Amino acid sequence: MHKFSTDTYKSLCLSDSEITIWQITVPTLAFKHDYLMGGILALASMHIATTCEPSETALLYHETGLQYYNRSLTPFRNAIDSITPHNCNAVFAHSIVMIAISVASPRLTATKDECASITENIVILFELLQGVKKILQVSKSWIKLELFTQGPYWKSTPTELDPDTEAALTHLAALNDQVMIGIYSEQHRINKNVIAHLRHCYAKFAHSADPAPVLAWLAAVDKDFVDSDKDFVDSLRCRQPFSLLILMYWGVLLKELDGHRWWARDSGRALVSELFEALRSGDPRWEGALGWVQRKMGL
Repeated sequence: MHKFSTDTYKSLCLSDSEITIWQITVPTLAFKHDYLMGGILALASMHIATTCEPSETALLYHETGLQYYNRSLTPFRNAIDSITPHNCNAVFAHSIVMIAISVASPRLTATKDECASITENIVILFELLQGVKKILQVSKSWIKLELFTQGPYWKSTPTELDPDTEAALTHLAALNDQVMIGIYSEQHRINKNVIAHLRHCYAKFAHSADPAPVLAWLAAVDKDFVDSDKDFVDSLRCRQPFSLLILMYWGVLLKELDGHRWWARDSGRALVSELFEALRSGDPRWEGALGWVQRKMGL
């Protein structure tokens, strides 16, 4: 708890207005909600693991973090099933903590030579966030924590992209038009919305390099994206190749958080590398899209 309240909390703040919330309010809430306590202790343990020497000590802290996290899952799912004014703030805070843990965990586990799939972790996170989001939409009037509501992401800023990224996302959208036809027409519609939201997040990040645009796509907070998110998550769970290609483009954006948040360090590269190996021998029409990713990531 000391590590979280003196250091780790900073990596969750999107603006100065959130400092007191993450440093004091959320830990206080955690004493009343076991899953939130497990979440912040898990994240703090993983944070310690990134700075520990020797490696055996780092692995010990990481294993401890995973144990805290795993113990939090069942009570968290139970809380989602029975949201109330009493627990909605803890559910909201824990959902943000989960994002950081899920992004960081596979990279840390890989140091132990385990077969850790960051793609699988992201899909599981997607599924959990859909349940959280739909319930919080109903109970948003109860939520008192002003998290994820301030900062440049929410301001009206230009949405221009650099020519290279603009061309890449335009090509991805055109590829969706070309490939996802016929029996895939419904998935085409879903992908179109997802790609449009991803472009919006890229543009926002270009004007302010904070985590909000990256996490916004993952959490699907855009109101126009709500009807599509569950079906997109289903397609990821089934490892639909084009959905994985879209996820890989998000991985390129995730890489931009390197140096900004410890829990995102190298995770974008890990996700993209994993997906690149899975997709590289697929549809030859994807060569241009994969080539852009390969060039951006130096694969």
